Amino acid sequence: MDFNDTTAEASFRAEVTGWLSENASAYGDSGTRRHPVKEEYEEDLKVAREWQAKKAEAGYAAILWPEEYGGRGGTPIEAAIYREEESKYSMPRGFFEIGIGMAGPTMMAYATEEQNKRYLPKMRSGEEAWCQLFSEPGAGSDLAGLRMRAIQEGDEWVMNGSKVWTSGAHYCDYGILVVRHDPTIPKHRGLTYFFYRYALAGDPD
Repeated sequence: MDFNDTTAEASFRAEVTGWLSENASAYGDSGTRRHPVKEEYEEDLKVAREWQAKKAEAGYAAILWPEEYGGRGGTPIEAAIYREEESKYSMPRGFFEIGIGMAGPTMMAYATEEQNKRYLPKMRSGEEAWCQLFSEPGAGSDLAGLRMRAIQEGDEWVMNGSKVWTSGAHYCDYGILVVRHDPTIPKHRGLTYFFYRYALAGDPD
């Protein structure tokens, strides 16, 4: 197998390295990865939002997304090339991957156009951060073992249960919530995927 860049991939890599050298050098080039795992995350989140907005403007924030949703319509190899080159700089990481890689593509496939217009631009630009609400007490990350229930009452769904080990929940605006809507069918089938808005104290929304 040939792991060398094709002509087109080499051209894309040159484009990326040129842009990063002009825009990312201010953040350092030690290659040290900064993840939002410490308690003092506010400054990293501020820098990450700034950097994500800059990437979105340049077309690198969501390389795999279709152009109609603000992406580049790129290939998995191009996305890998960008990640490889960006890893040479000391950028805050881990804030927006769930939104860009998981929530966004699912929303494009199943949400209404109105919802896509509302959520995708802010997801891509880093204005809003997303996390995954999967793990539960007694089930861990085994989705087939989820017990949190979603019960429909009129036009609304009521969630009943608990989630644990939710990385990044303390700084995120939204979560992708997987719960059990029907306990009578096989466990891996009776699940529903919700977009969940955090209601924080003092939040005007």
